[in-house]
Amino acid sequence: MTETATETRRARLTAASNVFMTRQRELFTSRIPLGTVTLVAGYAGEGKSSWLVHVTALGSLGHLDGDLNGVPITTIWTNIEDDPSRVQVPRLTAAGANLDKVLFLTIDSTVDEITRETIPSLPLDIGAFRDALLQSGAKLLILDPASSLMSGDLNKREDARRSLDALSALAQELDVAIVLVMHLAKGRGRASEKISGSHALRDAVRSVLLVARDDETDQRIITVDKANYGPYTGKSWAFAMVDTTVETAEGDVLHIGRVQDLGETDMTVDSIINRSDDDESDDRSEAERWLIGHLEDKGGSAPAGDIRKAALADGFEWRTVQKWSRKVVEKKKTGYQGAWVWTLDLTKDAPKDSKHARAQSAGTFGTFDPAPVIDLASRRGGDTQ
Repeated sequence: MTETATETRRARLTAASNVFMTRQRELFTSRIPLGTVTLVAGYAGEGKSSWLVHVTALGSLGHLDGDLNGVPITTIWTNIEDDPSRVQVPRLTAAGANLDKVLFLTIDSTVDEITRETIPSLPLDIGAFRDALLQSGAKLLILDPASSLMSGDLNKREDARRSLDALSALAQELDVAIVLVMHLAKGRGRASEKISGSHALRDAVRSVLLVARDDETDQRIITVDKANYGPYTGKSWAFAMVDTTVETAEGDVLHIGRVQDLGETDMTVDSIINRSDDDESDDRSEAERWLIGHLEDKGGSAPAGDIRKAALADGFEWRTVQKWSRKVVEKKKTGYQGAWVWTLDLTKDAPKDSKHARAQSAGTFGTFDPAPVIDLASRRGGDTQ
């Protein structure tokens, strides 16, 4: 017969005079604090992961504005939606990252002497995350999307807190920054109220960043929605996605969207989400906006099959995406009996006076210098060229 463990709980008192004051340290000033959990949320395909790739690249070179500036840091990624070889490494290369400082985490599960790779599950694998952080010395852990890694029903406070409390304790113990990537639900209202799952998610973390795409400028906006450790709430920054080409070891050239910082801005994510139809320059459906953002994140084009999988995963009907794609996508087959490839073309159905009626030479991302070609095979170590 198995004995059930008995838990004993009692109060413990600590005098305030025995608590020493310390300053909150920051990995990325005013955006990502150390020793705690930060939540980054936005609509699908609007730049959350791309911005975090940019942060990862800066950190790998010691260029993050924060307490670790000048010290190259290691980042651990757990990303179950984007393939490392086809998406993550090309993005990191385009961003100029030191690839030796970026690690991808999966879990090896052994049952009956058979080992297989599986997706991490929280809080079950919190010990494995701790071991990985200690072994690598990483200062940043990114879980993307976090909802796919947390067990239970995230709409229930108890289930959400189980994973968050374990992550918060881990971040505090090891003085690392842990970033959770989440989606926003559709519709107007306060953006932070639309974070997928229980309100406990926003309540439990110490920092919340929101990301949205401004259709009027094609810029992405990142806004601090919650900052427990500094006067940063309400601050916003803008960034653009620019085209960069990287070359694989096989000689293939890939077009990748890369983040370009544009500095602080007065625009906020709440303003974008709650903009009235009369104020918007485009009256695009949510499916069309998703498709534009998704293709821009992929460098302007992607196989139709991959787009379909991503659309279904983000809750869109494939028939709806196909319908709106006719306005903004050029579709071509790659060779005889090849796969269909969709390429973004915002001039296709735009009025002549529209902001999207650009010269064809401007391409997907607007006017810019010819994209540099980066050799994917040689992007190792500290090469920042």
